[in-house]
Amino acid sequence: MFPSAAPTALPAARSPRSLVRHTLGLLLLGAGLWASQGTARAATSSTVVEAIQLPAWVERNGQRRAAEPGVQLRATDKAITAGNARMLLRMSDRSVIKLGENSEFLIETLTVRQPQAAGPTELSATLRLVTGVFRYATDYSSKALGNKRELNLKMATATVGIRGTDFWSMTDAEHDAVCMFEGKVEVVRDNKPGIMLDKPGAFWVVFTGEPEKPAGQATPDQLAKFIGQAEMQPGQGIVLQGGQWRTVAGLMPSGIQASNLRSALQTAGYPAEVISKSGKFEVRINQLATREDAKAVLKQLQANAALGVTDGRVALAAR
Repeated sequence: MFPSAAPTALPAARSPRSLVRHTLGLLLLGAGLWASQGTARAATSSTVVEAIQLPAWVERNGQRRAAEPGVQLRATDKAITAGNARMLLRMSDRSVIKLGENSEFLIETLTVRQPQAAGPTELSATLRLVTGVFRYATDYSSKALGNKRELNLKMATATVGIRGTDFWSMTDAEHDAVCMFEGKVEVVRDNKPGIMLDKPGAFWVVFTGEPEKPAGQATPDQLAKFIGQAEMQPGQGIVLQGGQWRTVAGLMPSGIQASNLRSALQTAGYPAEVISKSGKFEVRINQLATREDAKAVLKQLQANAALGVTDGRVALAAR
């Protein structure tokens, strides 16, 4: 089960360190741990889409398709979220990437090695946040297994060196920003000396066209805002691996009509499929987390006149 959304404000008396410890409980969403299965030569280099707050897409080789749980992202793949959407990705070393709404995230390079069978993995990746909100967190079990990583996150004007940590960042036309929750990252910009963020709540921001300022400390309200920007919102259209609810967008008399609706939904960022049912064709979206999530998706579809979904229903999937 997904945890409740982060509060919009936190008590000012709470220290940044205790605040960060409090927020770490939000890291693991109820989709469960995903573990890669490697060989003595190399572990899988894929990153799995574990949960999505619809609508969202995955783009590969210039082809865009609705994101769905279980899809594996490889180097050069792009993950994209719409307004009020989110996405949870799990890397092969079990670390987690969360994307907020209106985000575009690219895996530029990604390699994973496992020098010894059943031993720790060594992950190396160059990631790019084209726009939007990004949060990264190392999984505690990954730390216990001794997994190593060397990751860099590129933004519009800066690169963040990730060395096993929990942090938030965002980029848009107006600014780049980074906030440290736990661990440390190094922000490098314009070949200048790196700025190390190694204290809970350490915050760096640079605005387009303005002089760079020293890193500071985020307020409790800012921390709560940053956390909430990347967290799933229960009941707002979440699909995840093992989700038991579905949204039925329509029951069509012909396969051509059903296929056309499925294509329209896929283009709009909803992972629809067609099922033959009693001589007709049902267009559905599976793996919704709860009844509320299924109802939220149906409401979204009905609100988009271009899709032509006028009725529809929600149902519990057969076990």
